[in-house]
Amino acid sequence: MVLRADDTVVLLEVSRCGTLLGAASALGVDHSTVSRRLNALEQELGGAVVIRSAHGCRLTDLGREILEAAERIEQALADVRDRSVRSTGSAQLRGLLQVSSVDAFGVDIAAPVLAQMQSQHPELAVEFVTATRPLLGTTGADVEISVIAPGPPPEGTVCLGEYRLGIYASDEYLTRHGRPASRAELPAHRMIFYIEPLMSVGPLQVIQREFADCTLGFASTNVFAHFAATKAGSGIGLLPAYLADREACLTRLLPDEVSVPLHYVALLAPRARRRRAAQLYLGALQQEVDRRRSQLLGLRTTS
Repeated sequence: MVLRADDTVVLLEVSRCGTLLGAASALGVDHSTVSRRLNALEQELGGAVVIRSAHGCRLTDLGREILEAAERIEQALADVRDRSVRSTGSAQLRGLLQVSSVDAFGVDIAAPVLAQMQSQHPELAVEFVTATRPLLGTTGADVEISVIAPGPPPEGTVCLGEYRLGIYASDEYLTRHGRPASRAELPAHRMIFYIEPLMSVGPLQVIQREFADCTLGFASTNVFAHFAATKAGSGIGLLPAYLADREACLTRLLPDEVSVPLHYVALLAPRARRRRAAQLYLGALQQEVDRRRSQLLGLRTTS
């Protein structure tokens, strides 16, 4: 019996992704190639290594036995690659890096870090998706970024850092409606935030939790629509401080009374934990978050 290392790597990806399509995406090949490699492995072994269904793939007992060998092969290849990088000084990244992020963080922080990384590694292809959703682990992304409430992060995630939401209004709005002197006066004003019944990210359901006595006058599923409505004078926007503080046309209101803490977290897909590009990107992202810590916490504001 002669096992091909390529076939065992395919089995490894199928076990991590749970589907043939996921494994194909991770390996950068088509679905038929993954299926053909698995068939070749099963013919060589004389038995099934995966059970395929409409819900995905799961390993058989034989498949799990082969998996241990596949992981050793993978580690050996990684060791060779790392030694090559150290000896030649070359650290050029190749292949595809897929990142998914919530909107505000994605556009302002995650995308620029990703673009800078790609400029240093021209052979690295990038796919970047922004969507305000919880961590799913099934999006196909190598790195997912979402929002959680303060507290211990979910198992397997990396807490990038804390940020704050504050309330802001345009000069036009304050001229027409007056400036609230305390939190108790907020119910007299219209708020701008997410359409909370449509929100799948629980920590961002802030209005019903923190401002239940206030009227939501303008609601949208997109944070940049919140900015547009706030700048247009539609109401008082509940906005990420690190973005709103730099808008000259917006004034932060009641900073000592209204400062809602939330955390950004990142999740690496199982296949990404061995990918140097994903690991380096996460490290660069953490450095940028650390550099902008004061901005994220809204500390560069005046009342």
